[in-house]
Amino acid sequence: MKELWQSLNKFYFANCALVASVALSILLMFVVQFKVEALQDGVVKTENEIAAYEDEIQLLEVEWVYLTRPERLRILASRYLENNGYALASQIKNEEKLEKYYFANYQKIEGGEVVASESGQSVERVSF
Repeated sequence: MKELWQSLNKFYFANCALVASVALSILLMFVVQFKVEALQDGVVKTENEIAAYEDEIQLLEVEWVYLTRPERLRILASRYLENNGYALASQIKNEEKLEKYYFANYQKIEGGEVVASESGQSVERVSF
């Protein structure tokens, strides 16, 4: 009888341990699922914030381009920079003049050197 009781105790203990481990694994699975959902919500929120910041950056870049137009700067310089010693209105150039005098095509060649060439002129090696 004692042997039968011990064998039944072992059987019940094994079954109880199995049921407890299944219940624990189910509970842990739900906890992990809720944490993953919370992290996914955080990722979506962060992506939305990034998109909002990118839109704001794009808007600010457009505003910067609008505010720094050479025509507008020329008008403001002629209005507010009359002989104050900092800059003259004549120092602000047109876009065409800037492109004519300072436009260069930069190309990368073998060896990591940069070559600057203007249209119609010889090629010079520039090291940075």
